[in-house]
Amino acid sequence: MEVEKKQQCSELLQLVIDGQATQQQRHELDEHLPKCECCRNEFELSLSIKEGLKSRLKKPNLPSELATSIQSKVLELA
Repeated sequence: MEVEKKQQCSELLQLVIDGQATQQQRHELDEHLPKCECCRNEFELSLSIKEGLKSRLKKPNLPSELATSIQSKVLELA
């Protein structure tokens, strides 16, 4: 695969993985992946890394009144 095409494909992969791709871009990737083992492997690896990181991150337990307190302070300053 030529370098320029590989770069374009990598950028497209990241858009799809990050959820920022258009429907057309997603369709383009869906058409390309079955034909290109290199891109398919990169996509699967990137997706696996993202999911692995996501599963290890824990949402902090914040007090329920925190949002109300912040909103009150913002309104005071406005």
